[in-house]
Amino acid sequence: MNSYFVIVLLGVILFFVVWFLGWLLERLSQVLLRTTREPGSRSWFMLVGPGVALHESSHALGCVVTRTEIVEFKPINIEVQEDQIVLGYVKYRKPQSNLKNAVINLAPIAVSLLLLIAFAFGATFLVPDRPELGGSIISLIQNLINVKSNPVLLTDIMYPVNEIGSFVYLFLYTFAQLTVINPIFWIIAFLAMTIMFSNAPSDMDIRNAATGLKVIIIFNLIWLIVAYFLPQAGWILFGVYEILAVLFSLSLAFAAVGYGFFILVAAMSKLRSPFQIIPIASCIATGIGLWYFVGQGIFSWSLASQTVIAIVVFTVVTLLMLLIRPLRT
Repeated sequence: MNSYFVIVLLGVILFFVVWFLGWLLERLSQVLLRTTREPGSRSWFMLVGPGVALHESSHALGCVVTRTEIVEFKPINIEVQEDQIVLGYVKYRKPQSNLKNAVINLAPIAVSLLLLIAFAFGATFLVPDRPELGGSIISLIQNLINVKSNPVLLTDIMYPVNEIGSFVYLFLYTFAQLTVINPIFWIIAFLAMTIMFSNAPSDMDIRNAATGLKVIIIFNLIWLIVAYFLPQAGWILFGVYEILAVLFSLSLAFAAVGYGFFILVAAMSKLRSPFQIIPIASCIATGIGLWYFVGQGIFSWSLASQTVIAIVVFTVVTLLMLLIRPLRT
């Protein structure tokens, strides 16, 4: 085993992990959120609707890219068909090419990946004295590409894991520096959840993309074997798997932000109205209090630490309220 093989393995595994997390979030929402069982409600349009619209728009973009004729396009559509509710759709003339079918049906993964990364870096630009993440990611990719020409690093299988892991930590730390008192923190977290919803593949997506997925899986398996026995062959696909490993790792980190926001929403949904406002109010109040005390020199906690403490307060308050039966739905 060598470090280039590990890089390829990360790129392959994380591709499916990010896709699976979108699918899992959609399933969890059906179990934990009443919102998803009430399509067309105000809360549904606010929490789930944007993800549905983005998902279907991604399919439409796939049609445009492959020059496939779109017959009908409704990004959000509340329609009951027998025992199912259709939530948006794109009708198109199915192409004969398996590659085009794969592009159309896997488009939400590509779009969600690009959007997660875009919002991830966009968020860090709002942080005072932020680390230069843009330059860091380029340097990281260059270092991973050059692994093949460094015999010492090539034999260090933990090198790519440590390097990518450190970068992901740096990103999450930077994002946390926004703090809970910044509205952008919550907007970005909501957008991360929305993008993860859009990433969820439908059963039809999986069926239509089956052939393309098989090709992707077979190629990845072949290249894993090549990378294991002949890592120098990686120069043929210059930077491909290195870029994929880094970008999927970053999107996975931002997906964690979306999952965190979803958990907060799911927890509050179990409380009766108007008590639902108490956990989020206590979280923001804690953030304001910490900001004031740090500004006065009473505490010396970092911005990221203030964010973590405020989220912990939210969690504790919510759990305590859920233990009181009259406060639960």
